[in-house]
Amino acid sequence: MSTEDRQEAIALAAIPLLAEHGTHVTTGQIAKAAGIAEGTIFRVFKDKQELLDFCVLRAFRTRELVERIDAISVDQPLTSRLIEAMTMIDEMAARLGALMHTLGATGYRPNEDHKKDDASGKDAKPPMMDEFERTTTAISALLSSGQEQLRLPADRAAGYLIGLTFMTRMQAMRTAQFDQKEPESFVAEIVDLFTNGAVAVQAKRGGKDPR
Repeated sequence: MSTEDRQEAIALAAIPLLAEHGTHVTTGQIAKAAGIAEGTIFRVFKDKQELLDFCVLRAFRTRELVERIDAISVDQPLTSRLIEAMTMIDEMAARLGALMHTLGATGYRPNEDHKKDDASGKDAKPPMMDEFERTTTAISALLSSGQEQLRLPADRAAGYLIGLTFMTRMQAMRTAQFDQKEPESFVAEIVDLFTNGAVAVQAKRGGKDPR
C-alpha cells in the first residue's frame, strides 16, 4: 500500500474518533480502528499534529459529494433536485460541525507554518475554500438546467443556497448543545424559502409593504 493510500485509510478510521473524542483520542485508538500497528501511523505521519491536520482536510474533501450531486437526475422537478442535493450537503455540514466543535473544544489548532504563499508572501487560500468552490460549482450546474426559473445567475444562487444551508445547520447544532436533542433537518424548508421567498403570496399580490 502506498503512503498516500495508507494515509487515506488511517484518516477514514480516525475521523469518527476525532468527532467523538477530539484531540484526546490516542494514536493507539486510531491504530486499532484502522487495523494496523500504532507504529505504522508514524511511518506515514511525522507526528500527531500532522495526522490531525490531514484528517481535517480529508473531512472537508468534497469529491465524493460532488460526484453524488452530479449524478442527480435532471428529469426531476427543480425543487426535488435541490432537496436531494442540499440534503447531502446538510449531512456533510452536520459531520463537519460535530468534528470541528469537538476538536476546537479539546484544543486543536491547525499548523499554520505553510499559511504564507511562498511565491507572493501573501496568505495562501485555505484548501477548504477550493472544496467549497467545487461544491458551489456542482450546485450551480444543477441549477443551470432550470436557469429559466431563476432571477439570479446560477453560480450566485448556488452560493446563497449553500451558505443558508450551512448556517442553518450550524445554528441547529448550537441549539442542540443546550436542549440535548438531535437537530432536525431544515432542508425542505430552506429549499422552499429559496424557491418561493419568505413573503406570503397574499402580501405580494395585495400591494402591501410587508416591512
